[in-house]
Amino acid sequence: MKYILSAITLVLIASCKTGTEKKDTHFIDGDAPGVYNGMRVYLNKLSAANRPMPVDTAIIMDEKFHFDKDEDITFPEVRFLSMEAGKDRFVFIQGQEPLNITINQDSLWASNVTGSKENELLYTFRTDQAAYQQQSKQFKTDRGIAYRAGDQEKGDTITKQWMDAEEAYKSNVFKTIKNHPDMLVSPMILGDLINSKLIDTDKANELFQLLEGDVKNAPITKNLESYLKKFTATAIGAKAPIFEGKSPDGDIIKLEDAMGKVTLIDFWASWCGPCRRENPNVVRAYKEYHDKGFNIISVSLDKQNAAAAWKAAIEKDEMDWYHISRLMHWQDPIAKQYNVTSIPATFLIDENGIIIAKNLRGQALHDKLAELL
Repeated sequence: MKYILSAITLVLIASCKTGTEKKDTHFIDGDAPGVYNGMRVYLNKLSAANRPMPVDTAIIMDEKFHFDKDEDITFPEVRFLSMEAGKDRFVFIQGQEPLNITINQDSLWASNVTGSKENELLYTFRTDQAAYQQQSKQFKTDRGIAYRAGDQEKGDTITKQWMDAEEAYKSNVFKTIKNHPDMLVSPMILGDLINSKLIDTDKANELFQLLEGDVKNAPITKNLESYLKKFTATAIGAKAPIFEGKSPDGDIIKLEDAMGKVTLIDFWASWCGPCRRENPNVVRAYKEYHDKGFNIISVSLDKQNAAAAWKAAIEKDEMDWYHISRLMHWQDPIAKQYNVTSIPATFLIDENGIIIAKNLRGQALHDKLAELL
């Protein structure tokens, strides 16, 4: 999915069209307020390898430009506009309807397109996304100020408000996907949710299964399907992949050595603030349920030459259970095996090694352990 955001070198098409030409075949009419004459605008689509490739070039004249219909489009496709003045790009959906695009010269990403239902939905998503990102930025700032001032209660309150705002945002986005499962905008939005790490792969798979019709055969959907398949090995109900690693004392510990009736596989690091804030909750759960069969094995993603920090964090946080690490940061093979891309990340497994829950935090972990033990 990273092709939407990554930079790309574009090849210019020799036959450039100016905005002053008028033809009945115009398929995209563009407005470019404030953009000077002669600026090139590039139209791109996805190649078979899911990479942007050039389709056509237009030249802005009198704040206007256009693209003619290049081919018959049987099903909507992802298209991109870019300009020679920068690397920013505008993503939109091209179907059979003629479109009008108004360029935002300060931020091409914030341009607008009218003429189709799909693009209206995409624009609404972008608007809501930008509002949520701004809100999250403020929550993060305010929470940091509270914690640095020693006001734990205020910091926790802000965290709760942040989580509530995130759930409200996601709920609204989920409705778009559920209400339009046959539109290309749905896998586009789903891919963004995954890239933003706002949903886990189980929820992503649940939403992916809702897609229907021709959209299931679209290149962007196939790309998303391939991405999600990597995570089936660690889905709820799957057998947890086996692993081993060295303890702080240099002993080899295998997953099966650490397993109890219920076992938490915990990915963390001494440098991870959210992990350290969650550790006291995990410690309380361990003390309450260990005698009933609850075990923990923590896999640290600490960096090379950080063995001292890793060991000190274990002692300071009173994490009196199994620990292993290769001190390889994000290159840790166990993290890759479990498709861990952010921490804290946890997997709860039963006595047979079957994954029964993921990423339980706070009271949710205690409730699940009470249910199981």
